[in-house]
Amino acid sequence: MNNTIKLGLLTLVVSILATGCAQKVRIKALNPAEVGEMASKKKVAISNFKDDTVGLSGKIEAQISKQKLDKQRYFTVLSRKDMAKVISEQKLQSSELMDEATSAKVGKLIGAQAIINGEIASANAESSSYMEDREKCLQYYKDGSGCARYRYYKVKCDTTQATVSANINIVNVETGAIIYGDTLSKEYSADSCKAGKSSFGLITMDTGPKQILSKKQALNRLASAIAAEFVYKLTPNYVYFSVGLIEAIELEDATDAQNKKFEVALQYIKAARYDKSKKLLQGLMDELDGKSYAVAYVYGVIYEATGDFDKAKELYIVADDLTVEPVPEINLAMNRIDGLIEKRDEARKQMNAK
Repeated sequence: MNNTIKLGLLTLVVSILATGCAQKVRIKALNPAEVGEMASKKKVAISNFKDDTVGLSGKIEAQISKQKLDKQRYFTVLSRKDMAKVISEQKLQSSELMDEATSAKVGKLIGAQAIINGEIASANAESSSYMEDREKCLQYYKDGSGCARYRYYKVKCDTTQATVSANINIVNVETGAIIYGDTLSKEYSADSCKAGKSSFGLITMDTGPKQILSKKQALNRLASAIAAEFVYKLTPNYVYFSVGLIEAIELEDATDAQNKKFEVALQYIKAARYDKSKKLLQGLMDELDGKSYAVAYVYGVIYEATGDFDKAKELYIVADDLTVEPVPEINLAMNRIDGLIEKRDEARKQMNAK
């Protein structure tokens, strides 16, 4: 199938999917850190990891140093030079910091609240190549029955496989207890002769031969991925998802003007003009004496989209009370909103912890 035909089919599928789906609104929600105890351990130090041939400790330090939430730095990373000085003065080896008591001792001397230690359990990469047979039709039969003449040839295929595994722990300097301990692993495998694939709705397309990484590049990328995953566990973070709207007022006695106003409100939502849509929806709530679950629900979605989850919950409850049978969008909202509020409140506690 040539690229023109593929593109045409892709456009058709996207068009079908777009016309068959309700309008959606993007929601931004705050989640608490997975390692909640780090909320009160924001002064951290990162030791040199044992057998760190991939520079993981440095990558973790860089990730933590630049970690921001609402434009504010979340952690204070203490100098590795100060740590190295203390280790030297105490006549210790970096590997000895895997011991919790030793970590706590060093941490107290440099003013850290937590020490991040680790070791590379494995870091392996292999590259190889092989020859693959190919054929190309040079001439077709005039009646279209098949290929009359082929050209046979070989191509060189390159491969790279790599794995990195690291044991990482965090020690509470005050108590000497381990806050977090886990083994994180990543793998990479690529073959220059095996086409990548991209999915577009109902269509999966070949994207051509892959540009594969060298052994060094693969190990570096895997170490960076481990660092990013680890640091992500330590801080509150924003997640994004989409919520579908109800696109028509369900009341039979709604006037043409009211239906039009609702339609315009949806248009403003599509343009992310939530201020205008709020005014229109509040007006409709008043005109319809608060009897439309569609209006109440969409109004709630706008408050959810603008971060006011408590007001959104109030409106979702109103919408739910107005329904006489289950409405999927409202059911999802009622099941979702309490969890969002709980996670937001926990994340705020972590952010404000000293």
